[in-house]
Amino acid sequence: MTTKKKQLDEDLLGITFRGSSKETVNYTKRKTIKLDENGVLMYKIPYTDNWEYYPIFMARYSLGNLELYLDTNEKKYLDVFFNQVNWLINNLKYKKDFAVWEHNYKMPFYETFKTPWVHGLGQALGMVSLLKAYQITKEEKYLQASEKISNSFDIKIEEGGVKNIDQNNEIWYEEYALLPPPHVLNGFITILFGLHEFNRVTNSKKAQQLYEDGLKTVKNNLEKYDAGYWSIYDLQRKYPSTKNYHNLHIWQLNVLHELTKDRIFKEYAKKWEDYKNNKSNIRKANIKRGFIHLKRYGIIKSIKRYYNRKKWNK
Repeated sequence: MTTKKKQLDEDLLGITFRGSSKETVNYTKRKTIKLDENGVLMYKIPYTDNWEYYPIFMARYSLGNLELYLDTNEKKYLDVFFNQVNWLINNLKYKKDFAVWEHNYKMPFYETFKTPWVHGLGQALGMVSLLKAYQITKEEKYLQASEKISNSFDIKIEEGGVKNIDQNNEIWYEEYALLPPPHVLNGFITILFGLHEFNRVTNSKKAQQLYEDGLKTVKNNLEKYDAGYWSIYDLQRKYPSTKNYHNLHIWQLNVLHELTKDRIFKEYAKKWEDYKNNKSNIRKANIKRGFIHLKRYGIIKSIKRYYNRKKWNK
């Protein structure tokens, strides 16, 4: 790799996104994902037969293809990137001072979904995708759209944004912008990565402040995500994370430590890494997650959801 190309890679993806999305180029191998006639990704909504455009997956897919383009210099990956990015910019809903992608379908993850709803994680990743398009093309439309999206993190959920302010006056950015807020950890941290990246490229004081506000909240609440044997996925249902999400939490905390040099992130990353050394911890997490699921849905509904999931994934 030449020095010039290496610098291009670093400028485009930075440490928060380099290496984190490449696996998404395999999305189209899933039975629940397909491409439309324009090469734009579509998702079969769980647990239905309905196909919809799902901005978070499109954004991740775009970033994965961009990374492969940087690795290989093959134009086909850049074409896929722009197929997603151009759908994203053309389907933004512009409000007074901000822009969002509105979802007019529900997900079966929380009972409080009301349409239209906003996906905070999709906002962050879509914002970064448009920002990358600007860096490549220097077309102002991508930068302007990205900036409008960044403003959504300063808008409360009640007003159509993704911000929640809790009783302690702490600021949360919600992966699922619902009330009551789920407080999903991995989504919150990825949103912070998006704000960090936006500030890194644009030197936005507002994005920097939003990032610092959210970072403080994560730091102050990490102990709530520690079950004593495993990490917690969200604070509303308090599900112990799946193994994949547990590993993601560890990676995210290590990145936060690299960004901030704050020891608390490294300490929790190591603590959660050590939990994996005891095989009984993953079994305990799985059992606990199952009990919470049964309590939430009951036996009959849980069985029904299990078969609906199998049917959906065929």
